[in-house]
Amino acid sequence: MKVLLLGATGNVGSRMLPALLAHNHTVVVFIRSESKLRNLVHSSAVEKCTVVTGNATDATAIEAALVDNRCNALVNSAGQAAIFPWQEPRMQEIEKAVMTAAVEASKKLGYPIRGWFLGGLTVLDFPRYPGTKVSTYMPVFTEHGLTYSLLLSQPSQHLQWSLLAPSQMVPASKEITLLSTPRGHSLVSANDTMPNYMTTFLSGLPFGIGIASDLLVNALRYNTSLEDCADYMAADLAKGQGEHVGRRVGVIASGKGKKE
Repeated sequence: MKVLLLGATGNVGSRMLPALLAHNHTVVVFIRSESKLRNLVHSSAVEKCTVVTGNATDATAIEAALVDNRCNALVNSAGQAAIFPWQEPRMQEIEKAVMTAAVEASKKLGYPIRGWFLGGLTVLDFPRYPGTKVSTYMPVFTEHGLTYSLLLSQPSQHLQWSLLAPSQMVPASKEITLLSTPRGHSLVSANDTMPNYMTTFLSGLPFGIGIASDLLVNALRYNTSLEDCADYMAADLAKGQGEHVGRRVGVIASGKGKKE
């Protein structure tokens, strides 16, 4: 696919670039500073991309990048969500701009834009109570709920979105290098809920304390690597299938317990 990548100098985006190239996607990088990108990512990777400079809050510029390069997909890894619910949302301006740009670009191009967006674990449904979000019991990174609501309001004929919802992502390597082949990943996924959830002895505690404690213990099991998450999204785009379209996608490294 021809993929517009936003946020290529961030933790996820800098791993996303080599992952997309390794899966034989054509990459258009939308970035504020090309020099910053070249300082972070090996020049051989940058040379394989088309670089467009602009601000991730500028819907008109993002739309132009999609249309001018005839992209049919995007990955938005720009921005960082507020941790606590009382904090001012940090990334909704970016999310709105990217979604608006994708919808308007789709209208001009005549085909839908396939898009991956980044959320977090708490936007998923709690496995024991479908329809109840994890954030009900663990109210952190609740801004991802705003992103999810905004995605639900987008016309599906123009934006075919997925929302990756990992727990903490850590780097598998400090070095970001060009890959000759896909690195692969060890992730197991589930749509809209936490895959391989394990109920612990803490779940029986009263007054909701048990559920919150159970979730906290499980959340530590859901830590993944940045590289695994990047490869997962790049591989999904390469498959060209729609199993995750319109869904939140929970992930966990394989081998971390069996599904309840």
